[in-house]
Amino acid sequence: MDFADSATRYPQQGWTIAADRALIRAFGLVLAAGILGASGAVFVIVLYGRLIPAGSLAQVVAAGGAALLLVAMQAWARARAGQLADEASQRLLARLDRDGEAARLAGQPLVKLLRSRSFMVAADLVWVPVFVVAIFALNPWMGVATGSALAAFARWGAASGPTAARPDAQIRARERHRRLTLGSGRDAMQILLLSLGGALAIRGQLQIGEIVAATLLGLRALGAVSAALEDAPALRAALRAWHALREAGTG
Repeated sequence: MDFADSATRYPQQGWTIAADRALIRAFGLVLAAGILGASGAVFVIVLYGRLIPAGSLAQVVAAGGAALLLVAMQAWARARAGQLADEASQRLLARLDRDGEAARLAGQPLVKLLRSRSFMVAADLVWVPVFVVAIFALNPWMGVATGSALAAFARWGAASGPTAARPDAQIRARERHRRLTLGSGRDAMQILLLSLGGALAIRGQLQIGEIVAATLLGLRALGAVSAALEDAPALRAALRAWHALREAGTG
C-alpha cells in the first residue's frame, strides 16, 4: 500500500504509517549492511587460513571478487536507507504543510527532523555485541579486551558530552574538542588491540589472519560506538521531533 492509498484509508494516520514503514525499511537495510560489513573480516580469515596455504590463485581472485561484491551491496544498502529516511521526512513535512501544522511546529524541531537518518545509527549499535562475541570466538583474551575497551570508551564519551548550562560558544568549542578526542581515543584503542594481538601471536595463541580479522571487527564496533556518541544530540532531537509530529498528525 503506497502513501496515497494509506492516506485515503486512514485519513489521520496514513501519513505516519507510510513514513513509519519507510523508516522501518531503512532500519532493516542498515541492519543488513551491518551483516555485509563483516565480510572483510571473514575474507581475511579465509584468505590467511585456507586460500594462501592452498596456493590457488584462482580461489584468491574469486574470493576477492565475492568480497568486493558484498562491499558494493553494503554501500547500496546504506545509500538506499538514507533515501528512505529522507523520503519519510519529506512526507511528514508535506502533510504538515497541507494541514497547516508546519507553521505551528516550525523552527528547530522540523530542522532536526530532517536529520532522521540519525535513527540509523542505532542499527549499527545492534551489531556491536555480535562483533565482540565473534572476536571472543577467535580468542577469549581479545574478546574481553575489546569488550572492556568499548565499555570504557562509551562511558568516557558519554561523560564528556556538553551540558546545556554552558554558553553556546563553550558548547561548540567543547564539542569540537570532544570529536577530536573521540577520534584519537578510537585510534589509541586500535593500537592497543593490535599490540595485544601481536603479543598473543608471539605466544602462539593467535594467527596473523585472526589478528587482522579481530582488528577489523573491533574497528567496526568502535566506529559504531563512536558514531553513536557523536550523533547522540541529533538522535535525541530527531526522536523528540518525530514524536511531536506524530502527535500533531494523529491529534
